[in-house]
Amino acid sequence: MRNFRLIWIGAFLSSIGTWIQDVALSWVIHTEFKNPAYLGWRQFASELPLVSFMLIGGVLADRFNKKSILMASQLVQMALALVLAGLYFTGHLTIWAVVIVGFITGLAQSQSAPTYQAFLTSVVPREVIPRAVAMNSLQFNLSRSIGPPIAAALLVALGAAWCFVINAFSFVAIMVALLMIRIPAIVAGARPAQGVASSLREGLSYVRKSPDIAMIVGLAGALSFFVFPLTTFLPVVADEVLGTGAAGYSMLLSAIGLGAIVGAIGTAHRGRFEGRGRFVLLCFVVGPLLAAGAVLCGNQWLASALLFGYGIVQVSGSSTLNGLVQELAPEEMRGRIVSLFGLTFRGGAPLGALLLGYSVTWFGPAVALSVSLIGMSLLCGALLYFAPRFRAL
Repeated sequence: MRNFRLIWIGAFLSSIGTWIQDVALSWVIHTEFKNPAYLGWRQFASELPLVSFMLIGGVLADRFNKKSILMASQLVQMALALVLAGLYFTGHLTIWAVVIVGFITGLAQSQSAPTYQAFLTSVVPREVIPRAVAMNSLQFNLSRSIGPPIAAALLVALGAAWCFVINAFSFVAIMVALLMIRIPAIVAGARPAQGVASSLREGLSYVRKSPDIAMIVGLAGALSFFVFPLTTFLPVVADEVLGTGAAGYSMLLSAIGLGAIVGAIGTAHRGRFEGRGRFVLLCFVVGPLLAAGAVLCGNQWLASALLFGYGIVQVSGSSTLNGLVQELAPEEMRGRIVSLFGLTFRGGAPLGALLLGYSVTWFGPAVALSVSLIGMSLLCGALLYFAPRFRAL
C-alpha cells in the first residue's frame, strides 16, 4: 500500500492549495465584479471541458502511461495558478481572464480526472477498492475543511494573489509523489492496437448494456446538476442572506468539509454492505433537504450545523456511489467507465451553475438554491419507489 499512501498524501496537499485558490477566487469574483451570474460563468467555463473531453480522457487513461498524463496536467495547472497571481498582482484580472483560465484548467482536468481515478484504484487490490475510494474522498474533504479557513486568513493577511501563488506550489506535492511511485507496466498504461474511436464506442456500449452502471451514471448526472452548484454560490449566501462576509463563507465551506470527513470515515469503515443502492438514494433524499434548510434559515450557526449534516450525508452517498461503479467496472475498461461516470458526476454542474447564476440574480440565492436542492430530493425519493433493482445493489 506504499503507492496508495504516496498518492494520497500528494493529492491531499495539492487539494488544500486548490481549495485555498477556489475560495479566494470566488470571493474576488463576488466582491470585485459584483454580479452573481459571473460565479456561474466561472463554474461553467471550468466544467465545460469535462463534459466535452472527459470521455476521451478515459480512453487515453486506458491507452497511455497514466503517470505521464497526471504529471502533464499538474504542470499545466501550476502554470495557470501563477498566471492568475500575475494578473491580480498587476491589476489586470478581469472576468474574461478568469473564464479563460478556468476553461484551460478544466481542459487539463478532463484528462487527469479519469486517469487519477483509474490510477488510484489500480494500485490497490480489487477487494479493498471501496475503502480506497472512501479514503480518497476523505483526503479531498479533509482538504476542504482545512483549505477555506487558511484561505480566509490569507485573504486578510496577504491578499488573493498570494492564495494563487500558494496553490501553484502545492502541485509540487503530487508531482513528487508520482515520481516516487513504482508500478508495474500494466498499471502505468498499455498501448492496445484498438483505435481511440473504437475504444470509446466499446466503453459506451458496455455501459448501455449494464443497467446497474447506467443507473449510477444517470444518478451522478442529476446530483451534479441539482446539488453541486451549491458551493459555487455560497459566497452570495454568506454575504446577502447571512450577512457574515468572507469569514462566514469560509465557515460554511468548512462545515461541509468537516461533515464530509465524518461521512468519508464512516464509508471507509463500512466497506461493502448489503443494500448500498438504497443507502445512496436515502442519502440523496436527506442531504439536499439539509442544504436547502441551510440556505433558507437565515442564521450563520444553524446554517453551518445543517451544512455539517449535509456534508456527512452527501459524501456518504457519493463515496458509496463511486465505490459501486469502480467495483462493477472491469479492469480493461475501468478508465473509460470511470471517465463516463466522472463526466456525468461533474458534467451537470456547468449547466446547473450557469442557470442558477441567473436564477440567483432574478429570485435571490435562498429561493433559487432551495428549489434546485429540493428537486434532487424529490427525484431520489421517486427512485426509491420505482427502482427496486438499484435498491438491491
